[in-house]
Amino acid sequence: MSIEKETEEKIFLAAQRVFQKKGFDGARMQEIADEAGINKSMLHYYYRSKEKLFRRVFQAGAANIFPSLIKILESEMPIRQKVEEIVDFYYSIFRTNPFLPAFVVHEMNRNPKQFREFIMSLNIRIPKKFSEQIKSEVEGGRMMPLKPHHFLMNVVSMCMMPMVARQMVQAIFRLDDEMYWEFLEERKEMISKIIFSGIKP
Repeated sequence: MSIEKETEEKIFLAAQRVFQKKGFDGARMQEIADEAGINKSMLHYYYRSKEKLFRRVFQAGAANIFPSLIKILESEMPIRQKVEEIVDFYYSIFRTNPFLPAFVVHEMNRNPKQFREFIMSLNIRIPKKFSEQIKSEVEGGRMMPLKPHHFLMNVVSMCMMPMVARQMVQAIFRLDDEMYWEFLEERKEMISKIIFSGIKP
């Protein structure tokens, strides 16, 4: 890797950490430069504005998440296994990037029009394979009548809520950081059971 590419990658990773902790409004270019171990002039050489740097960080994050989810939904795995894989995926992302869920929600509310346009530009569609599996489960009497997007929304929201509302969850249940992660591990095991118990006909 060339020195230029190495510096650009260093800036990207530093910006990722700062933006996730402080959001767009709270982040400062000087802070990102300090985090990357470079001066502010060099940062501006690579990224002339905070907006451009933020856009790259946000788009890279979304570009990693959505294809992985679609790949799970398109697979030949049974529905229950797909749910377990999605839960594992979200929890692994959160473990690696604990500030990411709250960061996404904050930015979605900060500029809803831009956020919507970006998500639409990804051209995300629920895979036909997944829709056919849901239809088969319903027609076979193994699942209550349920549209695929409602099923998927239930799974994602059950994963995301304790992550997005981490501070509230810790305060209400009096959980320190270690207890919070234990709580998430317990919940991880429960999500699939709750989902499938709730959709029985």
